[in-house]
Parts: sequence; C-alpha cells; structure tokens
Amino acid sequence: MNSTGRNGQADIVRLTKTAVEAAERGQWDIVAQCYGERGALLAAMQTPVRESSELLKLDEQIRDRVRTVQAVLVSLLGEATVTGQRLHGLHQRLSGQPSTVGTISMKA
Repeated sequence: MNSTGRNGQADIVRLTKTAVEAAERGQWDIVAQCYGERGALLAAMQTPVRESSELLKLDEQIRDRVRTVQAVLVSLLGEATVTGQRLHGLHQRLSGQPSTVGTISMKA
C-alpha cells in the first residue's frame, strides 16, 4: 500500500468505514483491527489527510455506538446481579424448608 499518497488516504477512509460497519454489527475485534491498521497508516503519512473531517464524523459514530453498547451492558449486568441475588435468596429459603410436595389443598 502506498501510505504517502492518495491511495494511503483512501485506505484510511476505507478502514474507518469498515470499522463503523463492524461496530454496527458488534464486531469489536474487527473495529480494533481496523483502527490498528489505520493508526499505522496515519503514522506513516507524509501529507495531511484531506478527509479528516469525514474521519472525525465516522469516529464519532463509532464512539456513540460504543457508548450505547456500554450502557446496555451496564444495564444487563445490573439486571443479572439482581436476578442472581433473588435466585440466591430463593434457594436459601427453599433449602431450609421441608418438602411441601403433596401438601397443597383446595377449598371450594
């Protein structure tokens, strides 16, 4: 790849767009890979990137997606903790009581 000319800049934009698409699919390993490759290309650039405002907008999309996913994960972890605590309490109550199988009666 020619990282000093137009091809390098096109590759940087392509990698960023690929990272956005991967973030939308939740493929964070691909996002990390794209940003690693993009970082190497940016470090090797001898001229400024003309599409820098476009790159910043794409980076913002990824940042927003990461924040959304983080918020969802925090919420899910909170729910899992509460559910685990409820199950633990239920287990403790049930393990301390004698079996009640067959002791249910119905009154008319």
